[in-house]
Amino acid sequence: MARLAEQDSPEAWFHGSFSVDPWSTAIDLLNMRDELVVNGWSGLAPEGSTPKLKAISALEQSRLPLDRAFADFPLELIHELESEATAHWPLGISQFELQHPRGSFPAIWNRLIGALERRGVTVLEPSVPTEPVGEVTALVARTEWEAAEHTARWLASAGTTEGEHSTDRSAVVASTSTALLDQELQRRRLPRIGVSSRSRWRAMDQIIPLFFTVIWGPVDVQLLGEFLNLPVSPVRRAAARHLLHALSQQPGTGGDEWLAAIQKISDDETLGPLVAAELDQLLGTGLLTDDGTVTGTAVVERAQWLRTQLSRRVQLYPQLESVLSQLNEFTALIDGPEPVTRKTIARILESVIPASASPLAGGEAAPWVTLRSLGELCDDVDTLVWWGCQDDGQARSRHWDDAERQALLGAGVVLPDPAALAELELSVAVNAARHCRRLLLVRAAEISGEPTKAHPVLSSLAFSTLPTPLPGTPEENKKAVEHAISAFSTTPAKVVRDGVWRLAGRTAALTPVQPAQTRPVPASHELGPRPEFMPDKLSYSQLSTLIGCSMKWVLEKKGRLKVGDAQSVPTGNTMIGTLVHRVVEELFGDLYAANRAVPQPAEVQAKLDQLVPHYASELLLPGHGSKLAGLRPVIENSVIKLFQALQTQGVYIRATEHEFSKPALFNVNGTRIEVKVSGYIDVLAADQQAEPVVIDLKWTNRSNYRREEITQGDAMQLALYHWALDDGPDPMSTVAEDAAMSYYMLKQGEFASTSTLFGPALASPASSRSTWRRSVRAAEFSISEVVGGRVLAAGRQELGSSAEQRDTATADDRLYQKPPCNFCDFSALCGLKGDLS
Repeated sequence: MARLAEQDSPEAWFHGSFSVDPWSTAIDLLNMRDELVVNGWSGLAPEGSTPKLKAISALEQSRLPLDRAFADFPLELIHELESEATAHWPLGISQFELQHPRGSFPAIWNRLIGALERRGVTVLEPSVPTEPVGEVTALVARTEWEAAEHTARWLASAGTTEGEHSTDRSAVVASTSTALLDQELQRRRLPRIGVSSRSRWRAMDQIIPLFFTVIWGPVDVQLLGEFLNLPVSPVRRAAARHLLHALSQQPGTGGDEWLAAIQKISDDETLGPLVAAELDQLLGTGLLTDDGTVTGTAVVERAQWLRTQLSRRVQLYPQLESVLSQLNEFTALIDGPEPVTRKTIARILESVIPASASPLAGGEAAPWVTLRSLGELCDDVDTLVWWGCQDDGQARSRHWDDAERQALLGAGVVLPDPAALAELELSVAVNAARHCRRLLLVRAAEISGEPTKAHPVLSSLAFSTLPTPLPGTPEENKKAVEHAISAFSTTPAKVVRDGVWRLAGRTAALTPVQPAQTRPVPASHELGPRPEFMPDKLSYSQLSTLIGCSMKWVLEKKGRLKVGDAQSVPTGNTMIGTLVHRVVEELFGDLYAANRAVPQPAEVQAKLDQLVPHYASELLLPGHGSKLAGLRPVIENSVIKLFQALQTQGVYIRATEHEFSKPALFNVNGTRIEVKVSGYIDVLAADQQAEPVVIDLKWTNRSNYRREEITQGDAMQLALYHWALDDGPDPMSTVAEDAAMSYYMLKQGEFASTSTLFGPALASPASSRSTWRRSVRAAEFSISEVVGGRVLAAGRQELGSSAEQRDTATADDRLYQKPPCNFCDFSALCGLKGDLS
């Protein structure tokens, strides 16, 4: 990059891409340079060069240091071999056998072969192959599972090879992950092959990228949650739990929940103020800003904390040694006074941290040799199975146009044609196949829902079995090759006949197995008397869950099952609703202190500016600007409309987020029990007659659901709030029979209410009093059920449709609550979702 920066100018060939993405530009140019060097380029621009070739040549001639690449090592070795100082050194090599013709090697490798030959090494070129290819069988299974079963059975049947001993020499070519095949092998007590697909998303490989993402502002709370929840996290587990819980309550940093978590960390004897201050500065108050002024040195200073934490854990987790090595390599690349951007850091990390194999996919000692490609086979074997014999779909990149190739050819640089390279690879594979008496090529027709294509080597193998030259027209010859492929191809359905499995010369007797009877998860669970299931406290959401689906309530409150805090960080409507609730709450506090009733638009926008980083920081991330811009006028208009409506009707707010806690009496199996019910009322107001007005704020995409809740007499939340405000001797004795039930739909900026104060009133068949009475009956029924040991997954159709369950509850004078299946984390446990086959 230093050479690029040295020669960059508005006229430079690479200026446009370098100004946007310096690192990727440098990588591309280095790849081009290495391709030229391997093919004999001297570093000079040949006559007739294009601007690209001239730019690469100028970069090569620069006197600034350039680290050696793989393309430079053969040239250094050639110089050593041709040096007088090493002329009498023993090489330890007497014979050098080539796998394909000498002329097919790149220029620099030809020079290396020549240097070895001059030092007395015998170079053997491959002879023209005359041996026929072994017997070929291509198995095309529908899925990887099916392919794995038949391949493992074939390997397990080694002793049944027709005309051979059980000790035949075998080879396994594994071109793709053998995870499924290894499972089938272990079922048959055979060793695992242990080839894993490579991925950048291994937990260890994510430590550094996540760290260098979360130290920049605005914070991405979802990725911060992932960083804190890493299996091997640089953040101590106790501290991470506090911060994760804060994010699950308030998706941002610097807010009340975040500061409370920092205080808890500071008060923890095992953590202390120093740990709290470091984490708050690193992940909260000291976030870097991607404004072009952050230097590499500043980023390296942040990385010192990560290096210290990883070094402390490396003895416990030896895998961290490679992570530390990658961190040191990365910091060496960016250290310095030059500014760096988040994009450049991300690009460098992609180069420094390669995709890695699964740490759980180790191979085991096996009676066969394992290869990654057919071309690696050099020795004769009896049998070979190729797992994953399909086209990888990767096209070879082409860096040079015809004019550039001609200019380079004039300077003695011969660039191989990608088609010729592909043909060479196929030729090497076919020659390797001549070392096998029998080949089994296995392909799954579909992987991860995507169809696969046959490997081109099948056509080459089929072609090798036909007479040469082919006598027909090109179309006839093509059909002849297709016919040959069809002749040695088979499917799992064709390999079993009369109870005997036959594939590629091996056999196995199969015993029919009766299909296992799957039993669906019951919708109703009888657990026997469970007095410990008696609740001692409830919130509205818990009460609604208990009535709507007792299984969800039991799993959450008694089984204490929940998703991790990292997966509970609010997003979408939940996050926005929490934000707008807080905006209303804080605006009311400001208005009350100033003795005003309605905020100005600028006040709403200022409050959003203040609260978004703490309650909805993802809206500040790149790419979310249009979403936040669209939300601003919606929130502004909705909030102002709420305060204006209350002022116009003479309704004044007493409190927002009004906390209540009150004992409720339930009759459970003839015994009266007391359960504390607590919660918060979003807006507690009073009308001109000083009667309480309860308003619950909702942010949803559609308002129909809340309207139907009122018109069907199911507004339990509002009835609960009225009951909480009642201070009479009997439940709801001081609440008016016609007490208004009101939702304010924040996204739509409209009320859903039974009161005429807020526009056309909705007609409800039930008052707050009767709704609460039916809610109590429903709670008593559900508590009796769970205490008696009967737990219901109410969303299952076996228990009746929603309409049928509503009719049953209504007939018993109980409130019906729709099961919360759309927002439930246990749908697989209750049997509503999941594959039971």
